[in-house]
Amino acid sequence: MFKLLKFRELLQMLLGVIINFSLMFTFIVFSYFVLEYFREKQPFFIDLQPFIVSIISTIISLLLMKTAYPFDHGFIGDLRNVSILISGLIGGPIALLLTSILVGFFRMFFFEIGPTSFVSGATIIILGFIIFFVALKKQITYKNVHYYLIFQTVITCSIVFFLESRITRIFEMITFAVITNVIGFYVTIFVLKLFYKQFERIRMIEKLAETDYITDLPNNRKFKEVFQETLKEEQPFTFLLIDIDDFKLLNKKHGHASGDEMLYQLACRLKTFAQEHDGFAARVGGEEFYILFYEAAPATAIQYATEIMIQVRDEPFKLLNGSSANLTVSIGLASFPDNGETIPELVDAIDHATMTASSRGKNNILHANLLK
Repeated sequence: MFKLLKFRELLQMLLGVIINFSLMFTFIVFSYFVLEYFREKQPFFIDLQPFIVSIISTIISLLLMKTAYPFDHGFIGDLRNVSILISGLIGGPIALLLTSILVGFFRMFFFEIGPTSFVSGATIIILGFIIFFVALKKQITYKNVHYYLIFQTVITCSIVFFLESRITRIFEMITFAVITNVIGFYVTIFVLKLFYKQFERIRMIEKLAETDYITDLPNNRKFKEVFQETLKEEQPFTFLLIDIDDFKLLNKKHGHASGDEMLYQLACRLKTFAQEHDGFAARVGGEEFYILFYEAAPATAIQYATEIMIQVRDEPFKLLNGSSANLTVSIGLASFPDNGETIPELVDAIDHATMTASSRGKNNILHANLLK
């Protein structure tokens, strides 16, 4: 009879673990997909991510405690520690701390209220603060999260040992905590890591599709996307088309490898200039670059173009063989809405301005407003 009761207890415990793990795994994986989706679609979501992760993790932890396996003296067995730790992995230290505080509060006052629940809840909060301060210096990653799990498990088992006087029961609860937390944690982490790598591959592919491989600047496809978004805002702006003068002759003289090096160095200069002047730089052709200056009036953009032209002309470019070469550029400018209200109209205007600037002796600047 005793053996039968023991078998039923083990069966109930196993069923409780399966239900607990299934809830945690399903909600964490689903939430991870949702978080990744919104992170890509909504840039502002990154700032809110720690708080959203903490809310989700708290809800998951409450569900886990609700379906926990009940031991004696107010002890409950569940996987909330795993949920809390993963919140730190996905949402950072702030998410882990907030989750720990909320889960600890609910454990103290809403689940099996008593000395055990109070100590257990307080332990969760204290652990949260300790891991939070450690994670500020050593961010939780897939590589080091194992050490945080070990620390968390050791503290939890120590609390069980402190509160439970019966040796046999201590052994059962510690064994339960170690096995369930370790298995639940590593199965979940394994799946999350697979998804993480897949999302990273997708992000890398998307970046390669929008990035020029020589200069590492956004390419024409990405520029058109930014251009279109800027047009939708219906705010005046000016953009530049920067064309390297006689680049084919430079390639022939110094070699294609040195030509690529000059393109890269020019791209670095243009990118820095754009960042310092609220602009967006891209390579859109063989020796052609665009810079879009948000909310820049024609006169301001002409001043920017002049600075770029002088800098390119006066600062030599280092070649792979240790020597240097000088470049000049012809720059055309067009403004919205002065020179067009659609991409084709504006591109046609700036192409005409750039070709005219180049035909007037190169190393020249011309705004489309000045075209007859």
